[in-house]
Amino acid sequence: MTRLAGIDIGLSPEIVVPLFMLLLLGLSAVLARLVSSAAARWLGESAAPRLGFPISSAVVVGGLLLVLPELALPAHLGKWITGALDIALVLACAMSLSRIAVAAVSAYATRHPSVAPALGVARATVRVAVAILALITALESLGVPVAPLLTTLGIGSLAVALALQDTLANFFAGLYLLADRPVRTGDYVKLQEGAEGYVEAIGWRSSRLRTSSNNIVVVPNIKLSTAILTNFHLPVANVTMTVAVTVPYSAEPEVVEKAFIDELDRAVTQVAELRGGKPVVRLAELTDAGQVWRCTVDAMDVDAQVVAGHEIRKRLLARLKREGITLAARERVVVLPQPNQSPG
Repeated sequence: MTRLAGIDIGLSPEIVVPLFMLLLLGLSAVLARLVSSAAARWLGESAAPRLGFPISSAVVVGGLLLVLPELALPAHLGKWITGALDIALVLACAMSLSRIAVAAVSAYATRHPSVAPALGVARATVRVAVAILALITALESLGVPVAPLLTTLGIGSLAVALALQDTLANFFAGLYLLADRPVRTGDYVKLQEGAEGYVEAIGWRSSRLRTSSNNIVVVPNIKLSTAILTNFHLPVANVTMTVAVTVPYSAEPEVVEKAFIDELDRAVTQVAELRGGKPVVRLAELTDAGQVWRCTVDAMDVDAQVVAGHEIRKRLLARLKREGITLAARERVVVLPQPNQSPG
């Protein structure tokens, strides 16, 4: 007669224990497959976590905990084995929960690309939360009083939060930047305070901007999240640029306009830094220097407008020279004082 998990079985322990272990292993394999299949249907085949080992381990350890009280073990040894199995069960469950939660967060980020930049932080937060929960559960299973520990940790956390409030503010501002994405890695931004450049990285405390002179400007996340800024890559990366040219009043406006349109149409098809589209030529204003013409085109991005502007100015100057039109020069009349003449 063998008593197993509170049930009397009319067989010897030499037969019951191996059969029970085989049944436990088979049950663990079946349950692991069922949970894995359910996770694959919920999250998708590509995002499904590997749950075979933690689920099987949890089932096996749980079964051993059921039969352990029925074994005639010394009290001291039984206590240590039970504690070890409790910790193993908590670890197996925590591993399963962590993998499922991380896979769920990853699947959500795949369906919602706007939160994809915050995926790394979200995964780390989930793992830390599950680890803390597992630690508390393990201590409870070992009989360690957790309430005083939680009270002490709460007071300590409050003190740390007060001491590191600037760091925490930058951390949560970094989470906002990664989730809301007012700026993205690779965007060219200009802050109202004057700093500008390409966003190289958005860290947990600060972000880095690479300027046009290839220097790095470090901006705290709280400053970047609250600053009034211009993002030159939103909604699109191309930049509208304007080249102003002043010609004399003696030039015929129709001739100037036709010359500029011809050159810009040709430049749009030949200059790689220009995005294309229809250039715009307008007689913007009349000043004391002459006619001010503004030529507007679309450059590929912020860096391209420098090269594109250089090429367009060369072409416009060459065309004006071929048309016999000079650039206007502002005339200034300087009256020099006459030297005082001594009386004759």
